Amino acid sequence: MSVTRVDSSYFVPQAQREIKQDLDKDAFLKLLVTQLANQDPTNPMEDREFMAQMAQFSALEQMVNMTKSIEQMTSTHAISNQTLAVSYIGRLVAFYLESDDPTLPPIEMAALVKAVWFDPNEGIILETDKGDIKLEQVIGVG
Repeated sequence: MSVTRVDSSYFVPQAQREIKQDLDKDAFLKLLVTQLANQDPTNPMEDREFMAQMAQFSALEQMVNMTKSIEQMTSTHAISNQTLAVSYIGRLVAFYLESDDPTLPPIEMAALVKAVWFDPNEGIILETDKGDIKLEQVIGVG
């Protein structure tokens, strides 16, 4: 950061703050609380005005929650992978099994899928008669 001499004193430029273009629900709530805290106690806000602002806040929060729900429902990749994995139950899947020795190539195997479950850390897991495998390991279905 450079320091610029202005007359007989020095001016140190301050970092610019980011200006938000859209107001979110947190900003709306801060404005409402600030308005309430700074109102004239001899002439407080009308009940109707306050209720209208609270209704606006409630509507905003509901829209945000609905948007999040719609985004979760439309994550077609996750849904289609789960549907695909469930369709493998009772079928043979081919997959590569990594060797314990990193110098050896992976081994191609086939196994019967018994169940499917979701692990939040590992993703979609296929339970087979030869152990658990990740959906990403599947290279073919019979």
